[in-house]
Amino acid sequence: MSDEGFLMNLPSHIIVEILSSLPAITVINCKLVCKKWLSLISTPEFAKLHLFKSNPVLGVFQHKPGGGEVCRLFEFDHHGIHSDPVFKFEVSVSLCISHGATGCVGSINGLVCLRNFGHEYDALYICNPITREYVNLPFLDRAFENPSQVTYGFGLSTISGKYKVVRIFHEGANDPTTGAWLSISRSECHVHTLGTNSWRDIRDVPFGYSCRSVGPFFNGNLHWVIQDLEGSELISCFDVQKESFHPFPPPFPGERHKRSLHSLGVVAGCLCLCDNTSDSEIVLWVMKEYGVKKSWIREFIISKVPDFAGPAYEMVYALKFFENGDILLTLEDHCLFFYRNQSKTLQKVEAGPNYTIQTMLYVPSFVSVKDFVLTENVRVF
Repeated sequence: MSDEGFLMNLPSHIIVEILSSLPAITVINCKLVCKKWLSLISTPEFAKLHLFKSNPVLGVFQHKPGGGEVCRLFEFDHHGIHSDPVFKFEVSVSLCISHGATGCVGSINGLVCLRNFGHEYDALYICNPITREYVNLPFLDRAFENPSQVTYGFGLSTISGKYKVVRIFHEGANDPTTGAWLSISRSECHVHTLGTNSWRDIRDVPFGYSCRSVGPFFNGNLHWVIQDLEGSELISCFDVQKESFHPFPPPFPGERHKRSLHSLGVVAGCLCLCDNTSDSEIVLWVMKEYGVKKSWIREFIISKVPDFAGPAYEMVYALKFFENGDILLTLEDHCLFFYRNQSKTLQKVEAGPNYTIQTMLYVPSFVSVKDFVLTENVRVF
């Protein structure tokens, strides 16, 4: 019997075990081998097993000068990222978006929440680039009026298994230079559960939220760096299961800043706060024990001298820590760069054409949008 024939005649559970260990792009090609493999790969059980084994990749959204966005996925190696993307898709073309900029709200288990910025309304989508499925979320009948700010988060209830999109809206007066709120006349929070056709009003919205960042999801909660009306910075936490806000201990004691350049992320299984307030250094705080204030550690102090030194006006996001001490970061909307631990220097990373970018860590999966949404509402690009 040939090697090919031997593989074809293996028991189904062994074939599934082998195929689920392969990268998602390779699995897509395996669907074309035979009807048996296609059938095995198309089950929810396979999607769950493959997700458990799948390794995160770097997703780079690039906003093209002529309009529209393209998303490229890059694999990691031990010391960096591969120069060639393993996957690419035209976001605007695939989702039939004709105008406006589109950005990423968040990604969980291979599902990506996308936001198309509108003048009066936002359009929201949930898609899986690997399965090419997507669904338009219902419009929230709340027009934007200036001055106003809106921010989003994408989370998963660890108890019910339901995916939820959270929208926080503020209307009032803010500082045009720093974005800090001076007064808030109207404040709303709405939650959409994937698979429903409505938004629920949560009402209780503490403090002022910035539209410059989205809420990273970790440990069942969404997190935002926020400011009170006196300018003191705090961290707000939203429990996705209970749909309620609660305070969260920051690494700093309610400090006040002329400009808010603190970003939150999840790195190496811990909540991470990246501080770009200084003109000469970037400070990375890591919360070693979730929810415990004393566990915040000033893990890294990265010098920006000479190439990145000077007045800072943009947030820096930490994406990944490598075993050799290198760190992958992104400068808001502009570029990717590495902190090289051995030389203690910053090095810019080329990830395609030099367009405005947004980044995310993405876990390729075969989780189907149809598992949560009526089949007739799901589109395929």
